[in-house]
Formats: sequence, structure tokens, C-alpha cells
Amino acid sequence: MEWQKALRRICSDRKSSAFVLTKKSVRLLARMAKSGIGATKLVKVAEKIFNAHPAMASVWHIAQITHKLAGSPKNLISALEQFLADMEAHAKASISHASDWLPEGKILTHSFSSLVFQSLICASQKEKRFEVICTASFPGGEGILLARELVKAGIKVNLVSDLQSFVWLTQCQAMLIGADAWCEDGVVHKVGTRILALFSRQWGLPVWSIGTSEKRLPVRWSERMKGEAPLLVRDAISQDRTLYDLTDWELITGVIDEFGVHRL
Repeated sequence: MEWQKALRRICSDRKSSAFVLTKKSVRLLARMAKSGIGATKLVKVAEKIFNAHPAMASVWHIAQITHKLAGSPKNLISALEQFLADMEAHAKASISHASDWLPEGKILTHSFSSLVFQSLICASQKEKRFEVICTASFPGGEGILLARELVKAGIKVNLVSDLQSFVWLTQCQAMLIGADAWCEDGVVHKVGTRILALFSRQWGLPVWSIGTSEKRLPVRWSERMKGEAPLLVRDAISQDRTLYDLTDWELITGVIDEFGVHRL
């Protein structure tokens, strides 16, 4: 079935941002509900998506909505579509606030956050002068994709290896990251974020995270949120496949959401 193929693609996707995966998940569940798929199957699919992406708060919210309304397809579809509409509206507001706030100079970012990307585009359109230092962001290399997309948009970029970013952050005015989740303990984001934030804190570089209300996850960090990164090599070698880490709130200077810029 077509929905099964779409489900497999969503569950195996380790490169798309949480925002993109959330939109794909909402559309899949709404399509399934419209086609008459039963409540039990809908709940199982929502749970499977969340289990594949346990660090993504917005996917958790989708699973909660589906669990609550699966027995009423019409209400479920309405709630899912409203969640997506709210998330997109909130994202636009967050991007606007972030682009106004963005300092000129060098900006360090890690991984590929669609909100960070759009904020940088918006800031460039407002004629702010800045250069983006993109980490390659392995495993996965999402930062390479971000660098390519920014260059296409005419934004000055310097792509650096993950370890070399520690040299470059000493020249930056701010570190701006997205968030897969804002949980009770801190920001859940691509592995490597915590150590960058820790070094930034020691150096005096402010670390900001952009998100929306849908990124808030009312639970504490757990080991399952580490996820599972793609293999570095296919050899019979023991590998640390951590995909996400936790950056404690004490290392975060502030967050930017649809309501504005908030220093913590």
C-alpha cells in the first residue's frame, strides 16, 4: 500500500528537519483517516513514527492527538490540520523575530534546522550583513546541505569540519541552532550540540535556540531520545550511533519562538 511506503520513508529519514518530518507525518495520517483506515491502525502508525523519532517534540504531539481522536476520523483530520496550520503560523512568527534579532558578523550553526535556514534568508532580505559558519554535522552531514542551500540564496558561508568549528566559534557573534525538542532538561538537538554549547559558554559566546510552541516536550530527557544515527562504516567495528544529545538549559542563552526573543 502507498501509505506503508510513505511510513517507511518517514521512519527511516535521518536527514530531514523535525519541521519537515512533522508535516509529512500529519499529511500521511490525515490521508489514512480520509481513506477509512481504522483507529487501531492509525494509533499504531502514529506511535511507530514517534518511536522512530523519539527526540522530536512535534511528532510526540501528533501521536497524542491521534491517540485521543483516532476513533473520530473527522475530528482527527481537523485537529491534525489545525496543528499543522498553527505550527506553520508559529514558524513564520519565530522566523520574523529571529531575523530581527540576528546580529551582524559571523553566526555559527550546527546541523540543518529549517527555522534557522529561513531566519537567515529573512535576515539577508532585510539587508543584514553576516557570514554563516556551518558545521558539516556528521553523522549525516546535514550541515553540508545547509551550506549549499545558503550559497544558492546568495548568503556568505564557510563550511567547516565539526572539530574545526571550535576554532571558528571564537570569531563568532552568536551560535544559533534549531531544536528537535525543548524538554524539561534542555534542548534536544543534533549530536555535538552540547559540547559546542559548553565551549561557547566558556568562551562567552551566546547560544540561542529557535523553535515554536510545538517544540515543547513535557517530559525529561531519556536515553531513547539519543536516536540511532546512520552507520559511519559498514565494517564489523563497534560504533557510537548517537544521533541527538541534550544541551542543558544553563548552557542556553535564550530561545526564540512565535512570541518573541526570550533571554533565559
